[in-house]
Amino acid sequence: MRPALTLTLALLLAGSLEAGTMRMVVADLPYARVWAAAAAALREYTLTRAADGMIETAWSERSPRDGDAGFERIRERVVVRVEPFAERITRVTVDVEAQGLRDGQWLPIPDTLARERAILDRIRDLQS
Repeated sequence: MRPALTLTLALLLAGSLEAGTMRMVVADLPYARVWAAAAAALREYTLTRAADGMIETAWSERSPRDGDAGFERIRERVVVRVEPFAERITRVTVDVEAQGLRDGQWLPIPDTLARERAILDRIRDLQS
């Protein structure tokens, strides 16, 4: 097998297409293997949908981490799209919606890029 570069062609921040959307293009692997890696990467979440190239999670609540200062609780949900792009080339898109609880109100947390990147990294690692 060739180096990891053949597994992951690129990890891109596609800000020009959709603000805050992380994408990865996977080459030299069949779609089914990329799909399986995406599903495995989200095993810690409760899935509400996993079909037709889309994996959606229910809201998952957690304690705040570094960078979540000022919030009592954090909740997030994830949407992963796995799309065949060409023969043995698959595009993976991750969107994370996050909210923080402050003074009894759930407020949007717009910067989710680090979490999206972590999910893409996990998908990439699970492909091998």
